[in-house]
Amino acid sequence: MKETGQELAREAGTSPARERRWGVIGGILGALYGLGAALIAVYVEGAPWWSAGPYPAFFATPRLLVFDVYLCSALVVGVAFLVAALALARLSRYPRTDASGALVVGLVLGLTSAAILFTRLLTVVRGG
Repeated sequence: MKETGQELAREAGTSPARERRWGVIGGILGALYGLGAALIAVYVEGAPWWSAGPYPAFFATPRLLVFDVYLCSALVVGVAFLVAALALARLSRYPRTDASGALVVGLVLGLTSAAILFTRLLTVVRGG
C-alpha cells in the first residue's frame, strides 16, 4: 500500500454516541453476568452468601454443574463478541468505536469465565 503522508484525525472512526452505547451494553451485560453467576452459585449449587476461603466449597465437586454450563456459555458469548470485534473493525461505519467496544465486552466475559473455570478445574484436580 502506498503511503500518502497524510495523518488521520484522532477522531476518525469514532462516535461519542456509540461509545456511550457500548458502555451501557457492557455495563448491563457485566451486571447480568455477575448477578447470574452469584444466583446460580447460591440458589442452585447451595453456596452460602458469605464464606471464607479462596473459592466456594462446591468448586471441589467432581461432576458437571449448572455453574459450569453457565460459565461455558458466558465464555462462548465472550468469544462471539471478540469475533464481532474483528468484523466490526472492517465493516462498521465507526470501526474504532465499535471494534473497541466489542473487544472490551468480549475480553471481560471471556477472561473472567475462563479464569473461574480454570480455578474450578484446579480445585477438582487437587481434590478440594
